[in-house]
Amino acid sequence: MMKLYIDTYSDRKFGKLVVAVTEKGLRLFSYGEKTALKKFIKHAKKYNLMPVEGNGKTRNIKKQLIEYFHDKRKSFSVKLDIGYLSPFTRRVLKAACKIPYGEIATYGQLACRAGSPGASRAVGQVMAKNPIPIVIPCHRVIGSNGSLTGFGGGLGLKKRLLEKEGIVVRKGMVVRD
Repeated sequence: MMKLYIDTYSDRKFGKLVVAVTEKGLRLFSYGEKTALKKFIKHAKKYNLMPVEGNGKTRNIKKQLIEYFHDKRKSFSVKLDIGYLSPFTRRVLKAACKIPYGEIATYGQLACRAGSPGASRAVGQVMAKNPIPIVIPCHRVIGSNGSLTGFGGGLGLKKRLLEKEGIVVRKGMVVRD
């Protein structure tokens, strides 16, 4: 049985961080969510993984996340364990990973980049269930009219993350040049 190494950390800017990795890579990440640990353990049971304490296995990704949150990192260099997801979901998440720091894409643009033009609603569902937010930057995906739309951490956090990356947001809308 493969192990799911889980660690929790506290960050003064972004609250509680919960990270889970397997030998294949980063599997799950959550921030500021009180029930994350329970969800991760439920995930482990669903996928026949043994949840165990991180014991240093999460050190690298924790370091990178803290650097990102404190404006010392713009991209991540970590393997992702997303092989358990559907092919469509993997394509969408991989396409989202290519949205550079400080840039945005609409759900429709992301659907095209994932090879599924016209699937913007399905892309929205994938982004809503993103198991590795921030690292897979779903916060950089917006509505076709520039609206922030949904975000697991709440629209306030999405706005903060976009503004941290230099994107101007006013009244729930991205201000484009």
